[in-house]
Amino acid sequence: ELAVVAIHKLPEGAIPRGEEIAVRWTVVVTLALIATLTTTLSSLLPAILVGRTDPQPALQASSRGLGARAVRSRLSGWVVGGEVALTTLLLISTGLLFHTLWNLEHARLGFDMTRVTSFSAMPADAAGFGNLGVLEANQPTGPHIATLVYQPVLERMKALPGFQDAALITAPPLSGVDLNSSFTIVGIPENQQHGNDARISAVSGSYAHVMTTPVMRGRMITEANSATAPFVIVVNETFAHRYFPNQDLLGRQISLGGKNTGMLQPYTIVGVIGNQVEQSPASPTKPFILLPYQQIPATSLFYAALLKTIVFFVVKTHADIPVAPAARSVFKQLAPDFALDNFKTMQESFAKSDFNDRVGLYLIGAFGGMAVLMVIAGLYGVLAQIVGYRRREIGIRLALGATPPGILSMVLRQASMLVVAGIAAGIALAAAAGKLEAGFLYGVKPLDTWTYVAVIVLLLLVGGMA
Repeated sequence: ELAVVAIHKLPEGAIPRGEEIAVRWTVVVTLALIATLTTTLSSLLPAILVGRTDPQPALQASSRGLGARAVRSRLSGWVVGGEVALTTLLLISTGLLFHTLWNLEHARLGFDMTRVTSFSAMPADAAGFGNLGVLEANQPTGPHIATLVYQPVLERMKALPGFQDAALITAPPLSGVDLNSSFTIVGIPENQQHGNDARISAVSGSYAHVMTTPVMRGRMITEANSATAPFVIVVNETFAHRYFPNQDLLGRQISLGGKNTGMLQPYTIVGVIGNQVEQSPASPTKPFILLPYQQIPATSLFYAALLKTIVFFVVKTHADIPVAPAARSVFKQLAPDFALDNFKTMQESFAKSDFNDRVGLYLIGAFGGMAVLMVIAGLYGVLAQIVGYRRREIGIRLALGATPPGILSMVLRQASMLVVAGIAAGIALAAAAGKLEAGFLYGVKPLDTWTYVAVIVLLLLVGGMA
């Protein structure tokens, strides 16, 4: 029941159909049967060994009885050594994942998410991606949706109490939206350009102010980039490095889409912004193009794909206040046919982006913690068993002049051998498993020295405590 409650506390959408998860007695009974079977099988070997023991030599504490005890002691030692090895593997994996999560949470995002809330808006006549098309250049299109709806909505939201600024973007960071476009660089023969591709997003002029976007070269898109102004775009650092290496790209022009997309005019590059996280800090950054939302021709394929499907608004507030009621009120007055959804702060979006990493860390950490407890209990049990088996020997040693510290050293030496052997085997397993873990790590190597050293020290301390 506690597990079900914990699942229902997870972020919405973290587990598909998570609200339908409930306790089912068939599962409970199955788990109980598995636990019973496991307990029975684990008890079977000791029972067989005891059943085969000759009681007469055991009662007489003969050497044969001591030999059987030595065999059982050795078997217990192997079991504890295996526990230490598996614990080493789990703790090293936990340490690497913890380091990864730390790096993700402190990664450079390329924007400031403080007091920024995003939400989606979709018009009632939204164009489905299967129905996109290009209109003839002389075909009447009606008012541009940017001028008719989006610009008035933005101006009204900027004037709301507590709202610092607002902007439109069709593919915001951490949203999962990934729209791509091919392009050609003006001035380079087309037969020398192959596979030019980049993520694309339309933005309003205040986007840089809302997200505190760092401008590396040139300038950012502004409100002055209207439909009647020269067509401009801004690209990210990855775009600049890939398509204009060691070149000054400001002032260069590119043509978006192909000949049949309706994008007739080339766009001039006027700025380069820093890379922004797209889906997660661990995902590689793709080339990215930002273009003014008012400079998308209404007859083009891009107009329907970017501005007539789902768009996003990002709002920066002066304090932590709810954005949804005020935003819904503005749309109800100016664009009542729009459907609003997905109200999230950027912190919530970021937390969801590394949710899987957190779950993996918590699960492996929990198993690692339980494994440490098992090692403590196992070592204590084995040492108690060894001392019990060697009680007669210990008594003889004391009678012959051995000191208690010497006896203690002998017992601890035997325990240390088990721990060290288990740690060595665990390190070998962790090194082999590191190749499999490499794809899940960010900013840390599978053979991270500090992680390995910390785990070794921890297990040596645990062995000493036991």
